[in-house]
Amino acid sequence: MINLKDYYCVVSFHSTYHALRFEDVFKNTDINIKLMPIPRQISSSCGTAAQFPCDRKEDILLICKQNDIQIDSVHKIEKESNTSFLKFFKLTKK
Repeated sequence: MINLKDYYCVVSFHSTYHALRFEDVFKNTDINIKLMPIPRQISSSCGTAAQFPCDRKEDILLICKQNDIQIDSVHKIEKESNTSFLKFFKLTKK
């Protein structure tokens, strides 16, 4: 069984605009997010990602949908290792 405390989640974006919009929307919520350079294991057209607690994934996706924030994908990354990650799922472009 995976312990979510051993992982954090990262959302990647198609553009810097959506990454900055994501940060702006989430600063007014109780969800702790942090913009960061995209981890090397994850490819994206935008070099910015946002880190968030994995147990808030459904909330993140709902708020993004409600605010028309387009995301590329969501990934779960092991805290102890920067080289190991599990991909939650891949969202396709609209």
